[in-house]
Amino acid sequence: MPKHYVSNRDTSLRIFRNDLLESLSHVSWYVPHLIYAPVVVYLLYVNAATDLLPVQKGLAVALGLLAWTFTEYAIHRFVFHAPEHIEIEVREALARLGPGEPALAAIRGWHHVFYFFAHGVHHDYPSDSKRLVMPPSVSIPLVVLFWLAFRGVLGPIWLSGVFAGFLVGYLAYDTIHYAVHHFSVRSPALLYLKKLHFRHHYGNPAADFGVSSPLWDFVFRTTSAANRSDSKVVH
Repeated sequence: MPKHYVSNRDTSLRIFRNDLLESLSHVSWYVPHLIYAPVVVYLLYVNAATDLLPVQKGLAVALGLLAWTFTEYAIHRFVFHAPEHIEIEVREALARLGPGEPALAAIRGWHHVFYFFAHGVHHDYPSDSKRLVMPPSVSIPLVVLFWLAFRGVLGPIWLSGVFAGFLVGYLAYDTIHYAVHHFSVRSPALLYLKKLHFRHHYGNPAADFGVSSPLWDFVFRTTSAANRSDSKVVH
């Protein structure tokens, strides 16, 4: 992956020409917690009232957490990251922007726009504290789709516990992602996750896709160490 400009200040470039759309693209890290924490509490209450055995209720939440870690890994690796030529073309287009021009005035092609809006802006401006989490206009429809998919697979009895765990995983991901970029972390576990995530940002973006957990990077050999030994990782 070629070297490129990265801003380490808590700032970013303008994406939209429209002021309302631009304001909606800036989201504080705690917004998902305000939206989804009450949902988690309700789902845990429903899970506690089901006819499942106590161990099954705990297992349902644990399975939801595990499902989140895989979802996080898969989306980060296969959806957020574009082929290398797309990333290069986006950065070349942005380099031609005039002062104050919005990014979408320079980027052409749906794949280029999707990559930049979904993830490219974070890679080029990783310290921008207002573009670390998905806007509710994106996250809410996605949560609804995942809910429908889980309901279709699990049925009503296991649904509440599994989906509670899934949302807890999502909120943990958002919190950890913000913490490793903006807090002076001291916990050994967080320091380890910060090291892995910064290797992804500043070393090799084709490795270390897990943010809240490195589990699936080890399973699929996409850690930086495995990437060096195998010489190539598809991303």
